[in-house]
Amino acid sequence: MKRALIIGLLLFGMTTQAKSTDPVENKTTYHCHHKAEYYAIRAELRDGKITIKQAQHKWNKFKKKLKKEEAK
Repeated sequence: MKRALIIGLLLFGMTTQAKSTDPVENKTTYHCHHKAEYYAIRAELRDGKITIKQAQHKWNKFKKKLKKEEAK
């Protein structure tokens, strides 16, 4: 009886833990893409490859794209 209870609790715990991490991973992924793109644009700006206006345009374009992906 104790073994069945322990196995049941373990299975319940594993399933609840597996289901609760999916939304967190998606949010974390979007956050990582956000930071990566920011630092890429910032590096291009610092190296003098693009102007401030071009950097702002790239950033706004990326934010719109990311919002569309998050809505899906």
